[in-house]
Amino acid sequence: MTRALCLILCVMLFGAVYAADDQSARIGIRVIYALKDEVKSIDPALDDIRSELSELPFSKFRLLDRLETSAGLNASVELQFANRQYIAVAFRGIDLRTGKRMLSLELHLKPVLKIELRVTDGGRTLLMGPPYLDGTLIFDVSARLEGGEPLPAGRDKEKDK
Repeated sequence: MTRALCLILCVMLFGAVYAADDQSARIGIRVIYALKDEVKSIDPALDDIRSELSELPFSKFRLLDRLETSAGLNASVELQFANRQYIAVAFRGIDLRTGKRMLSLELHLKPVLKIELRVTDGGRTLLMGPPYLDGTLIFDVSARLEGGEPLPAGRDKEKDK
């Protein structure tokens, strides 16, 4: 009985986050500058997420940068964006607990932000970031396993080749 229980626990623990040693993820990050202003405007490059942005407590949204990289399992990749700021991204594995393939990622914007998140394979999510100039940074993060489906709308497919 104890042996069976230990076996079940081991299977659950090892099955929760899985990634082969040669597995890698394609990670895309759109860095968005958001601020409160009397005039509402959304950068045309962000039209695919217009409805999501309009629900946030800001009135102006401008795309600052578009970052894309591949990251191997447990490898951290540092990317530079506006004003010589750096964000480190890491692929931690595939989370299978929900029945969907969820990619476990870690984002680190030194020294103000360190977050672990899960993104559906081929999906995306918006993250509110730290203050920046007179506004706030927002990160539109997408991820997929290498060799999988294309990135969601709004991504630069030419860089993906």
